Amino acid sequence: MKKGIKSQPEPSYLASFRTANPQGTWNQFRDQDRDGYLSIRDVTRSDQGGLCAYCEIRLAQDNEQIAHFHPKSDTSTPHNWALDWTNLWLACKGGSQTWMANPHHCLPPLPDNLSCDQHQGGKILDGVVLAPHEVPAFPRIFRFEQHPDRIEIHVDEDPCNDAGIDAERVQQTIDQFNLNCARLASSRLALHRQLEKAITRLRESHVDPTAGFASLAQKHLAKDSDGRWPQFFTLVRWRFRRAAEDYLQSTGYEG
Repeated sequence: MKKGIKSQPEPSYLASFRTANPQGTWNQFRDQDRDGYLSIRDVTRSDQGGLCAYCEIRLAQDNEQIAHFHPKSDTSTPHNWALDWTNLWLACKGGSQTWMANPHHCLPPLPDNLSCDQHQGGKILDGVVLAPHEVPAFPRIFRFEQHPDRIEIHVDEDPCNDAGIDAERVQQTIDQFNLNCARLASSRLALHRQLEKAITRLRESHVDPTAGFASLAQKHLAKDSDGRWPQFFTLVRWRFRRAAEDYLQSTGYEG
């Protein structure tokens, strides 16, 4: 899970609808102002660099949805969470697409392989987990462990301590969004194997390792021509270690 940003000011479509309909629901906004809804989806996708706000897979039109970090159904206070711009993130469909054969979209058994917004199930998790915007740009607070059939995401406790972030809250983020389900962990392994092949080719080329790693970090961490971050951004960042941090610092990375 990487740092999430929200562009400002909020989209005018949302602000106007909320002003006219203070108690309006998300479904009303989506149905009554289709252009506004599509605009919010597109702005949010751009803000997130085309990645799911939680698991960091590449979003696609058949595998994305607006997710409310704080449940939009919560009416216990006057605050309208459904129409709060800072509460809106774009997430994948969390492995819920049972009609699709692609294991990246759905992998039995369910619900074991549900993730992200589909797994957290509408619970109020404010203060329990990190919202995307609460993940720091620096330092990287997640690490990874490789197993024969998967790569798992874990808390990196020392950077958490350096950043003043409760490691238990980071662990709850992993658990509540089920970021180590088999579907995601096996997909990470496939990417990691590609990275290792690139590193092996680098070593065999006898290029200066410092310069070579810097070049690989830039190649694998840079946004593409459509402004999209690489899938599993934090895994790539972790693999290239210092070279990744130096590159991201040099670009003014903020999320």
